[in-house]
Amino acid sequence: MKGRDVIVIGAGVLGLSVAYHAALSGADVTVVEKAEIGSGSSSGNAGLVVPSFFEPLPSPGVIREALGQVLDPEGFFGIRPRLDPSLLRWLLQFARFSNRGHYTKAVNLFLRLNEEGLEDHLRMAAAAGGQYGFSQKGLLFLFLSQERFDEGKRKAERGSREGIASQVLSGDEVRDQEPGAGERVAGGIRYCKDAMLQPALFLQYLRNQAERLGAKILSKTEVYGFRKNRGRVTALLTTRGVHKPDQVVLATGAWTRTVGRLLGVNLPVEGGKGISLTFRNPQLALRQPLILDEHVAISPFPDALRVTGVLELAGLDMTLDPARVDGLQRKAAAYLPGVNALQPEEVWRGLRPCVPDGLPLLGRLRPYGNVIVASGHDTRGISLGLVTGRYVARMLNGESLQGLEKMLSPNRF
Repeated sequence: MKGRDVIVIGAGVLGLSVAYHAALSGADVTVVEKAEIGSGSSSGNAGLVVPSFFEPLPSPGVIREALGQVLDPEGFFGIRPRLDPSLLRWLLQFARFSNRGHYTKAVNLFLRLNEEGLEDHLRMAAAAGGQYGFSQKGLLFLFLSQERFDEGKRKAERGSREGIASQVLSGDEVRDQEPGAGERVAGGIRYCKDAMLQPALFLQYLRNQAERLGAKILSKTEVYGFRKNRGRVTALLTTRGVHKPDQVVLATGAWTRTVGRLLGVNLPVEGGKGISLTFRNPQLALRQPLILDEHVAISPFPDALRVTGVLELAGLDMTLDPARVDGLQRKAAAYLPGVNALQPEEVWRGLRPCVPDGLPLLGRLRPYGNVIVASGHDTRGISLGLVTGRYVARMLNGESLQGLEKMLSPNRF
């Protein structure tokens, strides 16, 4: 590999995927993580691999929908108020990208990346032999209103034209498949190719595989500065010493803007806070993961049930709002009445890295010839982590992104 000595900043799913693929390609890899492995948004999420999720966050009509939620203390979308010009710029850019032309281009991109990402997951899961609970049982999307159900069917039809297989189920058919579904459920759409895994176990597996290939992973190691010379980063200043790599990868999630400022560049990544509630050994058994038409995911793990939702633009604010926590459980209970009686054993929150055009940041960062950014996957980190890591390993070796450079360039803003 060209420039064998690689430093990866960040040990979430993106950073560990990069470390694995880069080490597999022959690089000498060190991962530095300011906290613990997966402490950003990678460990407490829903664990879904969703080729059916091919729409970007900015899209026609999304602003109207968001405005209807932002003042609701229990709404799925919120904005943590703060005096920060970068938030206003982010929102204005998001509005600019919420148009049909950009939406169409983004859909085509995600259709491609999702398919590659699923193939990578299937290969890794076959090699792992069940070590992190990967299963491809499909994903059942539930609706309470006929109007929203009809909209969902139109999306499914669009997906079917692109090879995304689905089944439309009446409310009674949903209850036959999932007896825990309530009488209010009007119908559902099952996306057949979607899958799930246990995110904490997946991260541990990635870490083990990367270390088996020789990667070094340093937790509680914070980068606080860079040394630069003639268009290259020559050293990383960390709380555990100075590192002098040949190449650097920023897999820094919601902290990408902060790290970018240390390099003197603007990387418009906004933290989108998500919340999950984990119920241990619940009586409510589900046969497959669910998505509720409240932007809520339900993940059935072998010994737990996890309810995940909310997207609050919060910067790096990790405050938990009790109204949103309680609202998340109430929304789930509208579809699955049995959730009402459960008591969460764990309430978790994490910051998803969100970019105003809804597309990842992936590519070399100007003006530095040896820095690659791999961030901005919002809620798609699990789905696209492996394929992103594979692409970064190619870039580290001087290869191209196979036509994706312009759309994903971290310099496009």
